[in-house]
Amino acid sequence: MVKKLLWLLISSFMVLSLLITSCGNGDTEEEATDNSGTTQTETGYADPETPKYGGTFIRFRQADVTTWDYAAGRDMFTIFTMGEELLGGDWKRGPAGTNENDWAGGFAGFISFLTGKLAESWEMPDDSTLLYHLNKGITWWDKAPANGREMVADDIVWNIDRHFSSQLSYLYNSYTTVGKGPIKSEALDDYTVKVTVDPLYQGLMATVVGDFAWMICPDAIEANGGEPITEYEQFIGTGPFMITDYVPSSSITYVRNPNYWMMDPLHPENQLPYPDGCKELIIADTSSQQAAFRTGQLDMLNLANWEDVDLMKEQHPEIIVKSVPNSSISMIWPRLDNPDLPFTDIKIRYAMNLAVNQKEIQEDYYGGNADMLGWPYPDLPVFSAVYTPLDEQPQIVQDLFGYDVERAKELLAEAGYPDGFKFTVDCAAQHSDYLSIYKEYLAAIGIDMELSNLEWSVYMSVWMGQTYTDALYANDYVGNAYRMMCMSSASIWNYSQWNHPRTEEAVQQISENLGKDDTKVAAVMKEIGPWELEQAVPIYMPSPHMFVMWWPWLQNFYGATGGGGYSNLDEYINFIWIDKDMKIGMGY
Repeated sequence: MVKKLLWLLISSFMVLSLLITSCGNGDTEEEATDNSGTTQTETGYADPETPKYGGTFIRFRQADVTTWDYAAGRDMFTIFTMGEELLGGDWKRGPAGTNENDWAGGFAGFISFLTGKLAESWEMPDDSTLLYHLNKGITWWDKAPANGREMVADDIVWNIDRHFSSQLSYLYNSYTTVGKGPIKSEALDDYTVKVTVDPLYQGLMATVVGDFAWMICPDAIEANGGEPITEYEQFIGTGPFMITDYVPSSSITYVRNPNYWMMDPLHPENQLPYPDGCKELIIADTSSQQAAFRTGQLDMLNLANWEDVDLMKEQHPEIIVKSVPNSSISMIWPRLDNPDLPFTDIKIRYAMNLAVNQKEIQEDYYGGNADMLGWPYPDLPVFSAVYTPLDEQPQIVQDLFGYDVERAKELLAEAGYPDGFKFTVDCAAQHSDYLSIYKEYLAAIGIDMELSNLEWSVYMSVWMGQTYTDALYANDYVGNAYRMMCMSSASIWNYSQWNHPRTEEAVQQISENLGKDDTKVAAVMKEIGPWELEQAVPIYMPSPHMFVMWWPWLQNFYGATGGGGYSNLDEYINFIWIDKDMKIGMGY
């Protein structure tokens, strides 16, 4: 199994670094059994495949909490471990199970990778209806005013309506405002939720309502006079960990929910979760994050800088590192809805791409730790059915990822700009150093790219209001590439304001088959991908790898930092366990 192989790979490092109490001369592998019958390895620690209760899982977050309630702001990402969704990623198909999905890129639009969560099952009986059949016996946390009462369909309906009608909520701003939200939701009985949707967006809504809508107990909001909650003490969910303390700019502390409803799908006799609690240390500075991990204060760490990773591995060979293609990529998106700008001519867009030496950036800037082709799909296992490698792309696409300054100049002249032109890219201040590389490349063909370096809140305001004049440096979450967010007209992520019948047709075909036929979804995505690349809408950029690092005492993890849609960044916490003896034995 994948997990057994992984353990064998790291065991040699552990022998060098762990504080081991051994019997004999250590020349032969031995297994021992403790009083509970747990198999132990030669190091004296329990087999990492054996589930273990207890301990505290510790990670970091970069910033303070902005809101505890999805109706109070667009940032829903605080409530991962506390609120839950109707659907989630199927852990059995991840690296801890069949390894069909490494859970680094969501479910890619293939509904077969999702499974029931709060909902035991779900169905689409017709083209405008979604039915969710709830698990029975799930209870809200045992705290006032809910006091552990059962979660029922009326609670889910209340949450769905609130998600798509509260003007500060993420789902309202992302879907209701562009006419994609649900038409009606209702409880057919205590355990059945019916959602009526526009047939054009049925598949999309099936995934969003199912896998991107967290649930808060209505009793908590009622106790607050119907207003969104503003304090962590007010939150009531169904999740595996309950928040007990929040110290701004310091930490968030959670304790295990003793009445959590879920059993481990790979160890069905075990109630989840395994750790006694979780803790998030609020650390904004990258060097401080690394220091906390290096000293064992953090169990895991996400890193983007490959040089930092190499140094960490050199200093601590016992840590485990996983390098994965990024499920998000940022690029320069020129506006195409203004005929007075040069970008509407595809020759201009070709010229800008040909002027950039992407191979040089990949090798020198990223040390080879980046993919030349990371858009519109990342090179992740879950996208294997739709990803076309660069050397198998049409020749024009391969050329766009090459480097040809003279041809770029010729294209500019053919488009009527023999002396180039000037344009401005709106970006956040922290992006400017990287974008300066592209500024130099474009300058070589006479294009003067000015950088408008904005404070982050201003940048986000420009981003959301689409008030940038010429171009925007922004990301596409390619983990959700099936939604074609940057190439769909009715999308707030369509930075370039691209609008073409072919992409609109693909969006519709995907939506019509989403949740019904994964094969048809994959066929549409496979076909449209190379064509999208040929349009050269953004200035393409290498996609840097991300690195996940963790200590051997964090087990049943495998770097699976997701588990469903991009909303499920915390789902792995349901399934991990901590080897407390190993952590102590390693001196932490």
